[in-house]
Amino acid sequence: MHLSLEPIGIIKKVANKSEILIYSDFEPVIRNIVSKIGEGAEKGQKLLVIHKNNNMKQVDGHQVQVTKTTLLERNGNLLTVSKIEASEDSVIDVRLDLTA
Repeated sequence: MHLSLEPIGIIKKVANKSEILIYSDFEPVIRNIVSKIGEGAEKGQKLLVIHKNNNMKQVDGHQVQVTKTTLLERNGNLLTVSKIEASEDSVIDVRLDLTA
């Protein structure tokens, strides 16, 4: 089954970490995360990032991938996270990892 999902942001590789830019139309996603953990308490939070897999070498046919990562810094709608094996992937959703 193929799904058509609207991206809310994009993942960019930066040195030994990754940045997730959430588009301004989807800032409520960021506000939702901050409301659950508190302003200024973001650093070190575990996140689940659902992103469209743009890796053409993907052989299992999955359209999306779920990646666990750690939030290092938040600056507005730009999230700096630990390194994700993705670059230029479209972000579908970002959630707190409640199992961590």
